[in-house]
Amino acid sequence: MTGAAGNSEDRSAGADPFPARSTGEDRLLRRILDVLPAPPGEGGEEVPHLILGPGDDAAAFAWPGGGTLLLTADAAEEGVHFDRSLHPLRAIGRRAVAAAVSDIAAMGGRPAGALVSLVAPPSEELAAARIAEAAGERAAELGAPLVGGNITAGERIGLHVAVAGTGAPGAPLLRRSGAKPGDGLFVTGELGGAALGLALLRRRTEGGTTCLDSAEEALVARQLDPAPRLEAGAALAGAAHAGMDLSDGLALDLHRLAAASGVGASVEAARVPLAGTGARGLEAALFGGEDYELLIAGPPQAVIAAAGTAGIRVTRIGRVTAAGEGIRLERAGRGAEPLPRRGWDSWAGR
Repeated sequence: MTGAAGNSEDRSAGADPFPARSTGEDRLLRRILDVLPAPPGEGGEEVPHLILGPGDDAAAFAWPGGGTLLLTADAAEEGVHFDRSLHPLRAIGRRAVAAAVSDIAAMGGRPAGALVSLVAPPSEELAAARIAEAAGERAAELGAPLVGGNITAGERIGLHVAVAGTGAPGAPLLRRSGAKPGDGLFVTGELGGAALGLALLRRRTEGGTTCLDSAEEALVARQLDPAPRLEAGAALAGAAHAGMDLSDGLALDLHRLAAASGVGASVEAARVPLAGTGARGLEAALFGGEDYELLIAGPPQAVIAAAGTAGIRVTRIGRVTAAGEGIRLERAGRGAEPLPRRGWDSWAGR
């Protein structure tokens, strides 16, 4: 559920970004990257425009005249990323665009335009048109107007969204690699809301309840209409050493950031800002996914100062450690334990 340049790990990092216990998505990505030729410029060949190839939330190219061109792509497939019994047509289009734009936010960039490839059965023409309308609406709201795409027939509805974005001249990119032992670990917003919202939608569909209170409706909104953290990404890029968006859950995405940077990490469970409460809220935050908040690693004072200046809420949840210490979760009264490399995985069980 992360970007196309992207959803893979940095092959230049010292640590193996795809350990033996990788998720299904990561295993497939390793197989693909192993057989693909190295992108121009990564194998010693001089290609001046390429800044960053596979291994992050977006690919990056030097833009003539200054600045950076960012490119990413994401997919939303019926039965995998959305369920039409749970997700209204409007939500399907808006969520797909937001997920792709979040990859631009994760690089500290600004979206400039979007392409949507729409797949649908011919019998679903009206539904497809409504989804496309919602996608175009959300793209315009996020500063990435729909500038083209493709339509083709298929057995199920699917959207493939490509987004082009920009980085300002001289502005640093927010990459997954670069975290250093001693950095603080931060997240924006609250975590777990989208997963809890999905559970509420399922309960309502199954007849468990028809009325939700305002807090529950807010959780449902996190699932149906996520908001990429564009302002936060742009504000924190210059202060942070590393970062990425949280599309697949804090635990899995933290493993990815740590692997790309060649470091370990320790998270304090009591510090994680939860959209829910108790053990269920923590479970959703760690493993639920689809929050599209940002995970940031950097010098604590610099990150806090940058967030404060921009009016961005960040919460320190832990610290970056040496690679040999692994990825740990600290619980009050229980000490530290390994944090599983687990989260939302579209290939799980497939």
